[in-house]
Amino acid sequence: MQPNQIHVVLYTVPQAACDSNKMSWHDVAVFVKNQIAAAFGDEVSFEHVEFMSQGWFNSTKPQELLKNGDLNFPFVTVNDEIACADKKVNLSKVKQLIQTKLQS
Repeated sequence: MQPNQIHVVLYTVPQAACDSNKMSWHDVAVFVKNQIAAAFGDEVSFEHVEFMSQGWFNSTKPQELLKNGDLNFPFVTVNDEIACADKKVNLSKVKQLIQTKLQS
């Protein structure tokens, strides 16, 4: 991540084996990453983190939010601020928060 770059993280649960006919969280992550890159270019970095993966333990903020009952999976943060936690990824909300962060 570059200095002053906005950091977006999509947090998901691991894909269940019985859901093989559905779009995977990896597919969703690639889609979101591409949409954000198209809109904001190098100003934004993107990361997909699965619950209980090594990436999950690299930051205490999402663990605290989940423990407090403030959200459920999937959720997206922008610079550690919740952009959406609506049981689905709301790309419009994510983009709005990114734009707000870039303007401040």
